[in-house]
Amino acid sequence: MRSEASDHDKSPPKPPEGVREWLHSWRYLFLVIGLAGLVLLFYQEENWRGHRAWEKYKERKVASGERFEPAAFIPPRVADDDNFAMTPALAPMFEFIPGTQRWVNPSGPALFSDVKAKYDAAAGQVKSTSEARVNSWIPGRTDLGAWAMAFSTPTNHRHQKKALTPVTFTSREAASRILAGVADLDPVLDELRTARKRPKSRFNLRYEQDNPAEILLPHLAQLKSLCQVLQLRSCAELASGRSADALNDIDLMFYLTDATRDEPILITHLVRIAELQLALQPLAEGMGTWSEPQLLALQTRFQRFDFCSDLKRSLEAERTLFGGGIFDYIRRSSNRAGLIEQFERSGPGNDSGNDSLWPVAPLLVAAPSGWFYLEQLNASRTFDQYLLPLIDLDNRLIKPEAARSAEARIADFNSGSPVNRFLHHKLFAGMLLPAVSKVSQKAAYGQTAVDTAVLACALERYRLAHGELPNSLEKLAPQFIAALPHDLITGKPLIYRPNSDGHYLLYSVGWNEEDDGGVPGKNKNAEAEHPDGDWVWADNF
Repeated sequence: MRSEASDHDKSPPKPPEGVREWLHSWRYLFLVIGLAGLVLLFYQEENWRGHRAWEKYKERKVASGERFEPAAFIPPRVADDDNFAMTPALAPMFEFIPGTQRWVNPSGPALFSDVKAKYDAAAGQVKSTSEARVNSWIPGRTDLGAWAMAFSTPTNHRHQKKALTPVTFTSREAASRILAGVADLDPVLDELRTARKRPKSRFNLRYEQDNPAEILLPHLAQLKSLCQVLQLRSCAELASGRSADALNDIDLMFYLTDATRDEPILITHLVRIAELQLALQPLAEGMGTWSEPQLLALQTRFQRFDFCSDLKRSLEAERTLFGGGIFDYIRRSSNRAGLIEQFERSGPGNDSGNDSLWPVAPLLVAAPSGWFYLEQLNASRTFDQYLLPLIDLDNRLIKPEAARSAEARIADFNSGSPVNRFLHHKLFAGMLLPAVSKVSQKAAYGQTAVDTAVLACALERYRLAHGELPNSLEKLAPQFIAALPHDLITGKPLIYRPNSDGHYLLYSVGWNEEDDGGVPGKNKNAEAEHPDGDWVWADNF
Protein backbone atom coordinates (compact mmCIF):
# COMPACT_ATOMS: atom_id res chain seq x y z
CA MET A 1 0.00 0.00 0.00
CA ARG A 2 2.80 2.30 0.93
CA SER A 3 4.46 1.55 -2.41
CA GLU A 4 1.32 2.46 -4.36
CA ALA A 5 0.93 5.65 -2.43
CA SER A 6 4.56 6.45 -3.12
CA ASP A 7 4.06 5.98 -6.86
CA HIS A 8 1.03 8.19 -6.74
CA ASP A 9 2.99 10.88 -4.99
CA LYS A 10 5.52 10.83 -7.84
CA SER A 11 2.93 11.77 -10.61
CA PRO A 12 3.59 15.15 -12.30
CA PRO A 13 2.05 18.11 -10.56
CA LYS A 14 -0.94 19.81 -12.23
CA PRO A 15 -0.33 23.26 -13.66
CA PRO A 16 -1.92 26.11 -11.82
CA GLU A 17 -5.47 26.98 -12.88
CA GLY A 18 -4.37 30.30 -14.44
CA VAL A 19 -1.79 28.58 -16.66
CA ARG A 20 -4.41 26.18 -18.02
CA GLU A 21 -6.69 29.07 -18.92
CA TRP A 22 -3.81 30.87 -20.61
CA LEU A 23 -2.94 27.87 -22.78
CA HIS A 24 -6.59 27.34 -23.64
CA SER A 25 -7.04 30.95 -24.80
CA TRP A 26 -3.88 30.89 -26.91
CA ARG A 27 -5.12 27.78 -28.70
CA TYR A 28 -7.89 29.90 -30.25
CA LEU A 29 -5.45 32.62 -31.10
CA PHE A 30 -3.27 30.11 -32.89
CA LEU A 31 -6.38 28.91 -34.73
CA VAL A 32 -7.20 32.49 -35.80
CA ILE A 33 -3.62 33.04 -36.91
CA GLY A 34 -3.75 29.81 -38.90
CA LEU A 35 -7.01 30.79 -40.58
CA ALA A 36 -5.64 34.25 -41.36
CA GLY A 37 -2.60 32.61 -42.89
CA LEU A 38 -4.82 30.42 -45.06
CA VAL A 39 -6.83 33.43 -46.18
CA LEU A 40 -3.64 35.34 -46.97
CA LEU A 41 -2.31 32.35 -48.86
CA PHE A 42 -5.61 32.12 -50.79
CA TYR A 43 -5.40 35.79 -51.80
CA GLN A 44 -1.78 35.49 -52.82
CA GLU A 45 -2.45 32.37 -54.84
CA GLU A 46 -5.55 33.82 -56.58
CA ASN A 47 -3.79 37.10 -57.30
CA TRP A 48 -0.82 35.21 -58.72
CA ARG A 49 -3.05 32.84 -60.71
CA GLY A 50 -5.15 35.61 -62.26
CA HIS A 51 -2.21 37.86 -63.08
CA ARG A 52 -0.16 34.97 -64.48
CA ALA A 53 -3.04 33.75 -66.68
CA TRP A 54 -3.55 37.25 -68.10
CA GLU A 55 0.16 37.87 -68.70
CA LYS A 56 0.64 34.51 -70.45
CA TYR A 57 -2.36 35.21 -72.68
CA LYS A 58 -1.13 38.72 -73.47
CA GLU A 59 2.37 37.45 -74.17
CA ARG A 60 1.02 35.00 -76.76
CA LYS A 61 -1.10 37.65 -78.44
CA VAL A 62 1.69 40.22 -78.54
CA ALA A 63 3.97 37.60 -80.12
CA SER A 64 1.38 37.21 -82.88
CA GLY A 65 1.45 40.95 -83.58
CA GLU A 66 -1.50 42.21 -81.54
CA ARG A 67 -1.30 45.34 -79.40
CA PHE A 68 -2.29 45.63 -75.76
CA GLU A 69 -0.86 48.98 -74.75
CA PRO A 70 -3.30 51.93 -74.84
CA ALA A 71 -0.56 54.13 -76.31
CA ALA A 72 -0.67 51.96 -79.44
CA PHE A 73 -4.19 53.22 -80.18
CA ILE A 74 -4.24 56.76 -78.84
CA PRO A 75 -3.47 59.24 -81.63
CA PRO A 76 -0.43 61.41 -80.93
CA ARG A 77 -0.96 65.00 -79.92
CA VAL A 78 -0.90 67.62 -82.66
CA ALA A 79 0.35 71.19 -82.50
CA ASP A 80 -2.59 73.58 -82.32
CA ASP A 81 -1.63 75.38 -85.52
CA ASP A 82 -1.68 72.08 -87.41
CA ASN A 83 -4.86 70.77 -85.79
CA PHE A 84 -8.27 71.21 -87.43
CA ALA A 85 -9.93 70.43 -84.09
CA MET A 86 -8.28 73.46 -82.50
CA THR A 87 -9.87 76.02 -84.79
CA PRO A 88 -11.68 78.65 -82.64
CA ALA A 89 -15.12 77.30 -83.51
CA LEU A 90 -14.30 73.82 -82.15
CA ALA A 91 -11.56 74.32 -79.54
CA PRO A 92 -13.88 75.32 -76.63
CA MET A 93 -15.30 71.79 -76.52
CA PHE A 94 -12.07 70.50 -74.98
CA GLU A 95 -10.82 73.52 -73.06
CA PHE A 96 -10.86 71.94 -69.62
CA ILE A 97 -9.52 73.22 -66.32
CA PRO A 98 -6.14 71.41 -66.13
CA GLY A 99 -6.38 67.95 -64.62
CA THR A 100 -10.19 67.88 -64.86
CA GLN A 101 -13.02 67.48 -67.33
CA ARG A 102 -14.66 70.71 -66.20
CA TRP A 103 -14.91 73.31 -68.92
CA VAL A 104 -13.17 76.65 -68.62
CA ASN A 105 -16.25 78.04 -70.34
CA PRO A 106 -19.35 76.09 -69.17
CA SER A 107 -21.02 76.70 -72.54
CA GLY A 108 -18.04 75.15 -74.33
CA PRO A 109 -19.75 71.88 -75.29
CA ALA A 110 -22.90 73.65 -76.48
CA LEU A 111 -21.51 75.12 -79.67
CA PHE A 112 -23.90 76.34 -82.36
CA SER A 113 -26.76 75.92 -79.86
CA ASP A 114 -28.84 78.79 -81.30
CA VAL A 115 -28.65 77.52 -84.88
CA LYS A 116 -29.17 73.94 -83.71
CA ALA A 117 -32.25 75.01 -81.74
CA LYS A 118 -33.72 76.64 -84.86
CA TYR A 119 -32.95 73.58 -86.94
CA ASP A 120 -34.44 71.19 -84.36
CA ALA A 121 -37.57 73.30 -84.02
CA ALA A 122 -38.04 73.32 -87.78
CA ALA A 123 -37.31 69.60 -88.05
CA GLY A 124 -39.98 68.93 -85.44
CA GLN A 125 -42.57 70.52 -87.74
CA VAL A 126 -41.48 68.68 -90.88
CA LYS A 127 -42.84 65.20 -91.28
CA SER A 128 -41.98 62.74 -93.99
CA THR A 129 -44.70 62.23 -96.57
CA SER A 130 -43.26 58.90 -97.62
CA GLU A 131 -45.42 55.95 -96.62
CA ALA A 132 -42.63 53.41 -97.04
CA ARG A 133 -39.07 53.67 -98.23
CA VAL A 134 -37.94 52.31 -101.55
CA ASN A 135 -34.39 53.44 -100.85
CA SER A 136 -33.04 52.05 -97.57
CA TRP A 137 -31.00 55.15 -96.69
CA ILE A 138 -33.26 57.90 -98.01
CA PRO A 139 -36.82 58.45 -96.74
CA GLY A 140 -37.89 60.45 -99.78
CA ARG A 141 -37.11 63.80 -101.35
CA THR A 142 -36.57 66.69 -98.99
CA ASP A 143 -39.86 68.55 -98.50
CA LEU A 144 -38.42 71.96 -99.18
CA GLY A 145 -41.80 73.65 -98.83
CA ALA A 146 -42.38 72.22 -95.36
CA TRP A 147 -38.89 73.23 -94.25
CA ALA A 148 -39.35 76.72 -95.68
CA MET A 149 -42.65 77.16 -93.87
CA ALA A 150 -41.12 75.88 -90.62
CA PHE A 151 -38.28 78.36 -90.86
CA SER A 152 -40.58 81.21 -91.91
CA THR A 153 -42.87 81.18 -88.88
CA PRO A 154 -41.86 83.97 -86.45
CA THR A 155 -42.54 81.73 -83.46
CA ASN A 156 -40.16 79.03 -84.60
CA HIS A 157 -38.85 77.25 -81.50
CA ARG A 158 -38.73 73.74 -80.19
CA HIS A 159 -42.04 74.09 -78.30
CA GLN A 160 -44.04 75.23 -81.31
CA LYS A 161 -47.44 73.54 -81.15
CA LYS A 162 -49.74 75.73 -83.23
CA ALA A 163 -50.47 74.25 -86.64
CA LEU A 164 -49.01 76.28 -89.47
CA THR A 165 -51.19 77.64 -92.26
CA PRO A 166 -50.06 75.94 -95.48
CA VAL A 167 -48.14 78.22 -97.84
CA THR A 168 -47.13 77.37 -101.36
CA PHE A 169 -43.54 78.13 -102.31
CA THR A 170 -41.76 77.59 -105.57
CA SER A 171 -38.73 75.35 -105.27
CA ARG A 172 -36.34 78.30 -105.42
CA GLU A 173 -38.38 80.34 -102.93
CA ALA A 174 -38.38 77.45 -100.49
CA ALA A 175 -34.65 76.94 -100.93
CA SER A 176 -33.99 80.63 -100.33
CA ARG A 177 -35.98 80.62 -97.07
CA ILE A 178 -34.18 77.48 -95.86
CA LEU A 179 -30.77 78.96 -96.56
CA ALA A 180 -31.78 82.13 -94.73
CA GLY A 181 -32.97 79.99 -91.81
CA VAL A 182 -29.54 78.46 -91.28
CA ALA A 183 -27.50 81.48 -92.40
CA ASP A 184 -26.31 82.15 -88.85
CA LEU A 185 -24.02 79.18 -89.26
CA ASP A 186 -22.31 80.54 -92.40
CA PRO A 187 -19.34 82.13 -90.55
CA VAL A 188 -18.66 78.88 -88.72
CA LEU A 189 -18.80 76.86 -91.92
CA ASP A 190 -16.47 79.31 -93.66
CA GLU A 191 -14.05 78.98 -90.74
CA LEU A 192 -14.20 75.17 -90.91
CA ARG A 193 -13.48 75.19 -94.62
CA THR A 194 -10.41 77.30 -93.96
CA ALA A 195 -9.35 75.15 -90.99
CA ARG A 196 -9.54 71.95 -93.01
CA LYS A 197 -6.35 73.07 -94.73
CA ARG A 198 -4.54 72.17 -91.52
CA PRO A 199 -2.77 68.83 -92.02
CA LYS A 200 -4.24 66.90 -89.06
CA SER A 201 -7.34 66.57 -86.89
CA ARG A 202 -7.11 65.41 -83.28
CA PHE A 203 -9.72 66.27 -80.65
CA ASN A 204 -8.03 66.41 -77.26
CA LEU A 205 -9.97 63.76 -75.39
CA ARG A 206 -8.75 62.99 -71.86
CA TYR A 207 -7.54 59.49 -72.63
CA GLU A 208 -5.70 59.51 -69.29
CA GLN A 209 -9.01 59.55 -67.37
CA ASP A 210 -8.96 56.92 -64.58
CA ASN A 211 -12.32 55.53 -65.68
CA PRO A 212 -12.43 55.31 -69.49
CA ALA A 213 -16.24 55.21 -69.37
CA GLU A 214 -16.16 58.81 -68.11
CA ILE A 215 -14.20 60.24 -71.05
CA LEU A 216 -16.34 63.08 -72.39
CA LEU A 217 -17.16 63.13 -76.10
CA PRO A 218 -19.01 66.44 -76.64
CA HIS A 219 -17.75 66.80 -80.19
CA LEU A 220 -19.65 63.82 -81.60
CA ALA A 221 -23.10 65.39 -81.23
CA GLN A 222 -21.81 68.73 -82.48
CA LEU A 223 -20.19 67.31 -85.62
CA LYS A 224 -23.30 65.29 -86.42
CA SER A 225 -25.44 68.42 -85.97
CA LEU A 226 -23.22 70.27 -88.42
CA CYS A 227 -23.67 67.43 -90.92
CA GLN A 228 -27.44 67.61 -90.52
CA VAL A 229 -27.46 71.33 -91.31
CA LEU A 230 -25.07 70.78 -94.23
CA GLN A 231 -27.37 68.07 -95.59
CA LEU A 232 -30.31 70.48 -95.63
CA ARG A 233 -28.21 73.32 -97.05
CA SER A 234 -26.90 71.20 -99.91
CA CYS A 235 -30.39 70.02 -100.86
CA ALA A 236 -31.60 73.64 -100.86
CA GLU A 237 -28.59 74.69 -102.94
CA LEU A 238 -29.36 71.99 -105.48
CA ALA A 239 -32.93 73.29 -105.74
CA SER A 240 -31.49 76.76 -106.33
CA GLY A 241 -29.34 75.52 -109.21
CA ARG A 242 -26.14 75.92 -107.17
CA SER A 243 -24.67 72.46 -107.57
CA ALA A 244 -21.10 73.69 -107.00
CA ASP A 245 -22.09 75.07 -103.57
CA ALA A 246 -23.94 71.84 -102.79
CA LEU A 247 -20.83 69.84 -103.68
CA ASN A 248 -18.74 72.04 -101.37
CA ASP A 249 -21.15 71.36 -98.50
CA ILE A 250 -21.11 67.62 -99.15
CA ASP A 251 -17.33 67.71 -99.28
CA LEU A 252 -17.29 69.41 -95.88
CA MET A 253 -19.56 66.64 -94.58
CA PHE A 254 -16.98 64.13 -95.80
CA TYR A 255 -14.25 66.01 -93.99
CA LEU A 256 -16.20 66.23 -90.73
CA THR A 257 -16.88 62.52 -90.93
CA ASP A 258 -13.17 61.82 -91.27
CA ALA A 259 -12.11 64.38 -88.64
CA THR A 260 -12.55 61.73 -85.92
CA ARG A 261 -11.41 58.69 -87.88
CA ASP A 262 -8.30 58.10 -85.73
CA GLU A 263 -10.23 58.04 -82.45
CA PRO A 264 -9.96 54.57 -80.85
CA ILE A 265 -13.51 54.66 -79.49
CA LEU A 266 -16.31 52.52 -80.85
CA ILE A 267 -19.09 55.08 -80.46
CA THR A 268 -17.06 57.49 -82.58
CA HIS A 269 -16.97 54.90 -85.34
CA LEU A 270 -20.75 54.45 -85.20
CA VAL A 271 -21.36 58.21 -85.30
CA ARG A 272 -19.11 58.48 -88.36
CA ILE A 273 -21.28 55.93 -90.16
CA ALA A 274 -24.38 57.99 -89.34
CA GLU A 275 -22.69 61.20 -90.49
CA LEU A 276 -21.68 59.78 -93.83
CA GLN A 277 -25.16 58.43 -94.48
CA LEU A 278 -26.45 62.02 -94.21
CA ALA A 279 -24.49 62.82 -97.37
CA LEU A 280 -26.52 60.28 -99.36
CA GLN A 281 -29.62 62.50 -99.41
CA PRO A 282 -28.12 65.37 -101.44
CA LEU A 283 -26.14 62.90 -103.54
CA ALA A 284 -29.37 61.22 -104.63
CA GLU A 285 -31.33 64.45 -105.07
CA GLY A 286 -28.60 65.80 -107.31
CA MET A 287 -28.76 62.93 -109.81
CA GLY A 288 -29.64 64.50 -113.14
CA THR A 289 -27.99 67.73 -111.99
CA TRP A 290 -24.42 66.66 -111.21
CA SER A 291 -21.94 67.07 -114.04
CA GLU A 292 -19.45 64.36 -115.00
CA PRO A 293 -16.56 66.01 -113.06
CA GLN A 294 -18.78 66.46 -110.03
CA LEU A 295 -19.93 62.83 -110.13
CA LEU A 296 -16.33 61.68 -110.46
CA ALA A 297 -15.33 63.82 -107.47
CA LEU A 298 -18.19 62.38 -105.37
CA GLN A 299 -17.42 58.82 -106.44
CA THR A 300 -13.72 59.21 -105.65
CA ARG A 301 -14.48 60.67 -102.24
CA PHE A 302 -16.95 57.93 -101.30
CA GLN A 303 -14.43 55.29 -102.31
CA ARG A 304 -12.05 56.44 -99.58
CA PHE A 305 -14.34 55.22 -96.81
CA ASP A 306 -13.65 51.75 -95.48
CA PHE A 307 -15.86 51.09 -92.49
CA CYS A 308 -14.83 47.43 -92.39
CA SER A 309 -11.21 48.25 -91.60
CA ASP A 310 -12.30 51.05 -89.31
CA LEU A 311 -14.53 48.69 -87.36
CA LYS A 312 -11.79 46.10 -86.99
CA ARG A 313 -9.44 48.74 -85.62
CA SER A 314 -12.15 50.12 -83.32
CA LEU A 315 -12.84 46.68 -81.86
CA GLU A 316 -9.16 46.11 -81.15
CA ALA A 317 -8.97 49.49 -79.46
CA GLU A 318 -12.18 48.83 -77.54
CA ARG A 319 -10.68 45.67 -76.09
CA THR A 320 -7.52 47.44 -74.92
CA LEU A 321 -8.30 51.08 -74.28
CA PHE A 322 -11.87 50.85 -72.99
CA GLY A 323 -12.20 47.25 -71.80
CA GLY A 324 -8.69 46.98 -70.39
CA GLY A 325 -8.94 50.44 -68.89
CA ILE A 326 -12.17 49.57 -67.12
CA PHE A 327 -10.64 46.46 -65.55
CA ASP A 328 -7.56 48.42 -64.46
CA TYR A 329 -9.86 51.01 -62.91
CA ILE A 330 -11.81 48.34 -61.01
CA ARG A 331 -8.65 46.72 -59.70
CA ARG A 332 -7.29 50.06 -58.48
CA SER A 333 -10.54 51.32 -57.02
CA SER A 334 -10.70 51.72 -53.24
CA ASN A 335 -14.50 51.73 -53.43
CA ARG A 336 -15.46 48.77 -55.58
CA ALA A 337 -18.95 48.60 -54.13
CA GLY A 338 -19.48 52.19 -55.26
CA LEU A 339 -18.85 51.08 -58.83
CA ILE A 340 -22.12 49.16 -58.81
CA GLU A 341 -24.16 52.35 -58.86
CA GLN A 342 -22.11 53.62 -61.80
CA PHE A 343 -22.65 50.45 -63.80
CA GLU A 344 -26.36 50.26 -63.05
CA ARG A 345 -26.82 53.96 -63.87
CA SER A 346 -25.02 53.64 -67.19
CA GLY A 347 -27.09 50.56 -68.02
CA PRO A 348 -24.49 48.16 -69.43
CA GLY A 349 -25.53 44.60 -70.06
CA ASN A 350 -28.27 42.99 -72.04
CA ASP A 351 -31.79 41.80 -71.24
CA SER A 352 -30.59 38.81 -69.26
CA GLY A 353 -28.25 40.95 -67.19
CA ASN A 354 -30.79 43.32 -65.71
CA ASP A 355 -30.75 41.75 -62.22
CA SER A 356 -29.61 44.11 -59.51
CA LEU A 357 -25.87 43.96 -58.93
CA TRP A 358 -26.07 44.87 -55.26
CA PRO A 359 -25.97 41.21 -54.07
CA VAL A 360 -22.47 41.13 -55.55
CA ALA A 361 -21.28 44.10 -53.46
CA PRO A 362 -19.72 42.08 -50.59
CA LEU A 363 -17.94 39.79 -53.06
CA LEU A 364 -16.81 42.75 -55.11
CA VAL A 365 -15.21 44.34 -52.07
CA ALA A 366 -13.58 41.13 -50.84
CA ALA A 367 -12.53 39.63 -54.16
CA PRO A 368 -8.81 39.11 -54.90
CA SER A 369 -7.53 41.48 -57.56
CA GLY A 370 -6.52 38.41 -59.56
CA TRP A 371 -10.18 37.68 -60.22
CA PHE A 372 -10.45 40.86 -62.25
CA TYR A 373 -7.54 39.68 -64.38
CA LEU A 374 -9.58 36.52 -65.02
CA GLU A 375 -12.60 38.69 -65.90
CA GLN A 376 -10.42 40.63 -68.33
CA LEU A 377 -9.08 37.39 -69.75
CA ASN A 378 -12.61 36.08 -70.42
CA ALA A 379 -13.63 39.35 -72.05
CA SER A 380 -10.53 39.47 -74.27
CA ARG A 381 -10.89 35.84 -75.31
CA THR A 382 -14.46 36.55 -76.33
CA PHE A 383 -13.22 39.42 -78.48
CA ASP A 384 -10.73 37.02 -80.09
CA GLN A 385 -13.14 34.17 -80.69
CA TYR A 386 -16.36 35.95 -81.55
CA LEU A 387 -16.04 39.69 -82.19
CA LEU A 388 -12.82 40.29 -84.11
CA PRO A 389 -13.54 37.47 -86.60
CA LEU A 390 -16.80 39.18 -87.54
CA ILE A 391 -14.83 41.29 -90.01
CA ASP A 392 -13.05 39.29 -92.70
CA LEU A 393 -10.84 41.96 -94.22
CA ASP A 394 -9.04 39.58 -96.58
CA ASN A 395 -12.27 38.65 -98.33
CA ARG A 396 -14.13 41.85 -97.44
CA LEU A 397 -17.01 40.04 -95.77
CA ILE A 398 -19.17 40.53 -92.69
CA LYS A 399 -21.03 37.35 -91.82
CA PRO A 400 -24.40 37.62 -90.04
CA GLU A 401 -24.08 34.03 -88.79
CA ALA A 402 -20.83 34.91 -87.03
CA ALA A 403 -22.57 37.90 -85.44
CA ARG A 404 -25.39 35.70 -84.21
CA SER A 405 -22.85 33.33 -82.68
CA ALA A 406 -21.21 36.27 -80.93
CA GLU A 407 -24.56 37.39 -79.55
CA ALA A 408 -25.29 33.87 -78.28
CA ARG A 409 -21.91 33.72 -76.56
CA ILE A 410 -22.45 37.07 -74.91
CA ALA A 411 -25.95 36.01 -73.83
CA ASP A 412 -24.33 33.00 -72.17
CA PHE A 413 -22.03 35.34 -70.28
CA ASN A 414 -25.09 37.09 -68.90
CA SER A 415 -27.06 33.98 -67.91
CA GLY A 416 -27.53 33.18 -64.24
CA SER A 417 -27.47 35.38 -61.19
CA PRO A 418 -24.92 38.20 -60.81
CA VAL A 419 -23.29 36.32 -57.93
CA ASN A 420 -22.87 33.19 -60.05
CA ARG A 421 -21.49 35.21 -62.96
CA PHE A 422 -19.00 36.92 -60.67
CA LEU A 423 -17.79 33.65 -59.15
CA HIS A 424 -17.21 32.35 -62.68
CA HIS A 425 -15.30 35.53 -63.62
CA LYS A 426 -17.69 36.70 -66.31
CA LEU A 427 -19.79 39.39 -64.64
CA PHE A 428 -18.01 42.49 -65.96
CA ALA A 429 -17.00 40.73 -69.16
CA GLY A 430 -20.68 40.13 -69.88
CA MET A 431 -21.57 43.70 -68.99
CA LEU A 432 -18.96 45.28 -71.23
CA LEU A 433 -19.33 43.05 -74.28
CA PRO A 434 -22.97 43.58 -75.32
CA ALA A 435 -22.27 47.14 -76.39
CA VAL A 436 -20.24 45.80 -79.33
CA SER A 437 -22.24 42.70 -80.24
CA LYS A 438 -24.18 44.34 -83.13
CA VAL A 439 -21.71 46.82 -84.50
CA SER A 440 -20.83 44.48 -87.36
CA GLN A 441 -24.38 44.84 -88.63
CA LYS A 442 -24.19 48.63 -88.49
CA ALA A 443 -20.80 48.61 -90.23
CA ALA A 444 -22.08 46.31 -92.98
CA TYR A 445 -25.08 48.57 -93.49
CA GLY A 446 -22.91 51.69 -93.59
CA GLN A 447 -20.34 50.20 -95.95
CA THR A 448 -23.10 48.93 -98.24
CA ALA A 449 -24.38 52.50 -98.35
CA VAL A 450 -20.92 53.63 -99.43
CA ASP A 451 -20.61 50.89 -102.07
CA THR A 452 -24.02 51.55 -103.58
CA ALA A 453 -23.35 55.32 -103.61
CA VAL A 454 -20.10 54.69 -105.51
CA LEU A 455 -21.95 52.56 -108.04
CA ALA A 456 -24.77 55.12 -108.28
CA CYS A 457 -22.19 57.74 -109.31
CA ALA A 458 -20.64 55.36 -111.83
CA LEU A 459 -24.08 54.46 -113.25
CA GLU A 460 -24.98 58.15 -113.66
CA ARG A 461 -21.67 58.82 -115.37
CA TYR A 462 -22.39 55.92 -117.74
CA ARG A 463 -25.84 57.38 -118.41
CA LEU A 464 -24.35 60.78 -119.21
CA ALA A 465 -21.85 59.18 -121.59
CA HIS A 466 -24.23 56.74 -123.33
CA GLY A 467 -27.69 58.21 -122.87
CA GLU A 468 -28.93 55.09 -121.12
CA LEU A 469 -28.18 52.75 -118.24
CA PRO A 470 -25.94 49.71 -118.74
CA ASN A 471 -27.66 46.34 -118.76
CA SER A 472 -25.15 45.00 -116.22
CA LEU A 473 -22.70 46.41 -113.70
CA GLU A 474 -19.81 44.78 -115.55
CA LYS A 475 -20.21 47.41 -118.27
CA LEU A 476 -18.99 50.04 -115.78
CA ALA A 477 -15.48 48.61 -115.48
CA PRO A 478 -12.87 49.77 -116.12
CA GLN A 479 -13.91 53.11 -117.64
CA PHE A 480 -16.29 54.25 -114.91
CA ILE A 481 -14.98 52.21 -111.98
CA ALA A 482 -11.73 50.29 -111.53
CA ALA A 483 -13.26 47.35 -109.66
CA LEU A 484 -16.83 46.51 -108.74
CA PRO A 485 -17.57 46.19 -105.02
CA HIS A 486 -19.29 42.97 -104.00
CA ASP A 487 -22.01 42.25 -101.47
CA LEU A 488 -20.37 42.25 -98.03
CA ILE A 489 -22.88 39.65 -96.84
CA THR A 490 -22.58 37.03 -99.58
CA GLY A 491 -19.33 37.84 -101.36
CA LYS A 492 -21.28 37.80 -104.63
CA PRO A 493 -21.94 40.80 -106.89
CA LEU A 494 -24.50 43.31 -105.70
CA ILE A 495 -27.83 42.79 -107.43
CA TYR A 496 -28.60 45.28 -110.19
CA ARG A 497 -31.90 45.50 -112.04
CA PRO A 498 -32.42 48.22 -114.67
CA ASN A 499 -36.08 48.94 -115.40
CA SER A 500 -37.76 49.82 -118.66
CA ASP A 501 -38.66 53.27 -117.33
CA GLY A 502 -35.00 54.30 -117.06
CA HIS A 503 -34.71 53.67 -113.33
CA TYR A 504 -32.95 50.85 -111.52
CA LEU A 505 -32.61 48.88 -108.30
CA LEU A 506 -29.23 48.16 -106.74
CA TYR A 507 -29.12 46.16 -103.55
CA SER A 508 -27.55 43.77 -101.06
CA VAL A 509 -29.51 40.83 -99.69
CA GLY A 510 -29.15 42.40 -96.24
CA TRP A 511 -28.83 40.89 -92.79
CA ASN A 512 -31.33 38.06 -93.36
CA GLU A 513 -29.12 36.80 -96.23
CA GLU A 514 -32.16 36.37 -98.48
CA ASP A 515 -33.04 38.06 -101.76
CA ASP A 516 -36.34 39.82 -101.06
CA GLY A 517 -36.60 41.21 -104.57
CA GLY A 518 -35.19 44.62 -103.76
CA VAL A 519 -37.77 45.39 -101.05
CA PRO A 520 -36.34 47.15 -97.97
CA GLY A 521 -37.29 46.16 -94.44
CA LYS A 522 -40.87 46.92 -93.46
CA ASN A 523 -40.04 49.26 -90.60
CA LYS A 524 -40.66 52.92 -91.33
CA ASN A 525 -37.07 54.05 -90.92
CA ALA A 526 -35.41 51.06 -92.62
CA GLU A 527 -32.86 50.96 -89.84
CA ALA A 528 -29.84 48.69 -89.90
CA GLU A 529 -31.17 46.72 -86.94
CA HIS A 530 -34.18 45.52 -88.92
CA PRO A 531 -33.56 41.82 -89.66
CA ASP A 532 -35.77 41.57 -92.77
CA GLY A 533 -35.66 42.99 -96.25
CA ASP A 534 -32.88 44.01 -98.60
CA TRP A 535 -30.53 46.99 -98.37
CA VAL A 536 -31.62 48.95 -101.42
CA TRP A 537 -30.44 51.91 -103.46
CA ALA A 538 -33.28 52.94 -105.78
CA ASP A 539 -32.96 56.02 -107.96
CA ASN A 540 -36.71 56.64 -108.10
CA PHE A 541 -37.11 57.45 -104.42
